[in-house]
Amino acid sequence: MSAGSAEGADQQVHEQTVEQALDAIAAGTLEKVVVSRSEFWATHRAPEDVFRAKCAAYPDAFVYLFAHEVAGVWIGATPEVLLVREGNQFQTTALAGTKADEQRDWTAKERHEQALVSDFIEKNLRRRHASNVNIGRAKSITYGSLQHLKSNITFCSDRDVEFWLEALHPTPAVGGSPREKALNFIAEHEADDRAYYTGFLGTMEGDRASFYVNLRCMQCFADGFRLFAGGGIVKGSDPAKEWSETHDKIESIRAGIGA
Repeated sequence: MSAGSAEGADQQVHEQTVEQALDAIAAGTLEKVVVSRSEFWATHRAPEDVFRAKCAAYPDAFVYLFAHEVAGVWIGATPEVLLVREGNQFQTTALAGTKADEQRDWTAKERHEQALVSDFIEKNLRRRHASNVNIGRAKSITYGSLQHLKSNITFCSDRDVEFWLEALHPTPAVGGSPREKALNFIAEHEADDRAYYTGFLGTMEGDRASFYVNLRCMQCFADGFRLFAGGGIVKGSDPAKEWSETHDKIESIRAGIGA
């Protein structure tokens, strides 16, 4: 395989999975589900070089290079905070919706997609008796060549960080709604194994912690990188546009690996 060539990108299969998701939504089984895919890009670029390039390109993201004897080697530059803790004060985010054209307005479909995430988080916080819950207004953020809708959410709690990680992850931003039915759909229908894509990672020290959703990530191999991307499917989603969204996301990841 020549440097820069792609493997595993099957538009027809991805669009068929989106159509299956839309059928489940029309039947009332699901309200939203995230459908993802991966592409393998052959390149001999060193992971350390890619990591340094990501650090320079995304100064506001959580950028990491992680190596483990079982999990393998991963690189990511994620814009999505899952949970930050400072004592009894916590912060999380509801991030969803993607557009490449900053000139156009957000559609009702995109705003609905983001609101599902925000509502899910708020309900889970209140159900588990978090205090001082504050849901920020959804605002546009720019990440590379793409824009997303993001709400900052803060709350207070005496529960530990593990309690809230289990309560919140996965949100509808990476799974769907209802959560268990969406996860079952993903396990049954997605063509590619997500591995650690859409998981979370971060750091802990005393009563301080920062965790991020593993997005805009790639798994590293001797002959290249496997890149992951997905998109939220709701009523009104168009399979061809959903393919284009994952293409745009993969291109934004690939830009830093010289593929």
